[in-house]
Amino acid sequence: MDDVFGISVKQVHGADLGSAAEAEADWMRERLTTTGAVLLRGARASGIAEFQHALQAVGFAPLQYTERSTPRSEVVDGVFTSTEYAAREVIPQHNESSYAAEWPGRLAFHCVSPALTGGATPIADVSAVLRDVPARIRAAVEERGLRYVRNYGSGVGLDWRAAFQTRSRAAVEDYCRAKGMDFQWRDDDCLRTSRQAPGLAVNPVTGAAIWFNHLVLFHQSALRPEVRSALVSVLGEDGLPNDVFFGDGAPIPDDDVNEVRWAFARHTRRFDWERNDLLVIDNMWWSHGREAFTGKRRILVSMSDVVSARQPALAP
Repeated sequence: MDDVFGISVKQVHGADLGSAAEAEADWMRERLTTTGAVLLRGARASGIAEFQHALQAVGFAPLQYTERSTPRSEVVDGVFTSTEYAAREVIPQHNESSYAAEWPGRLAFHCVSPALTGGATPIADVSAVLRDVPARIRAAVEERGLRYVRNYGSGVGLDWRAAFQTRSRAAVEDYCRAKGMDFQWRDDDCLRTSRQAPGLAVNPVTGAAIWFNHLVLFHQSALRPEVRSALVSVLGEDGLPNDVFFGDGAPIPDDDVNEVRWAFARHTRRFDWERNDLLVIDNMWWSHGREAFTGKRRILVSMSDVVSARQPALAP
């Protein structure tokens, strides 16, 4: 079975997940360079060790999750739960850690337990999204860049200790300087960071220009209107846990962000998870998100192949 749901799919007919990934490793590597996403389906898995075996088979060197933006639990070294938001919440399309100075080149998702209803991990081709974003908005993002402003420790969102995986202020300051972020310690043990970044990039595998940022996830308009209003009234316009502006600090109009959302919607593809599925994607080819769901959904995630904004091939 090939190219179902717009990605490369192979049925492995009851083989152990790790052994199946080992047997299909060459096929997976080839398809990652031609479609950017592969799905192994129909495997058996008796526990986390099978996922780890599969990761090793496809050449993953699992990365740690630093400068976090969402709550996750580390199951074993380099393997995490998917974002632990309430089941009713939808997570908009994004490329993993595209707000940061470094991000993973590949992601692997393993379905331990599918949801009763919903719970898909939709993906979107970000080169197609870029072509579909209105030229006026694309030019503004390319010329002005983006600025990510994050606030930690207000009681909403992540505390800085959880986000940076340290209890040392000095370690956080060293990290921010190394990654080109401004930082400010505020009252009540709160931290604010600000980082200017391009909103476009180039996929180093395909050479395609891509829409690569956290605009639709971090922008205030991603919040439900009543939540947005309440948070702004309590924390102030510049106090939300995550926010994004133009690079010069000017606000990005809601209508512009909605245009980008619609571009994503036109290019998003989804499938329902089946138990023991293994999905591997190129993080600079496909964005991903999460549908709301019912039931006990459990998806594990691992990241590999660190990519740096400083790499010349990534110039927009």
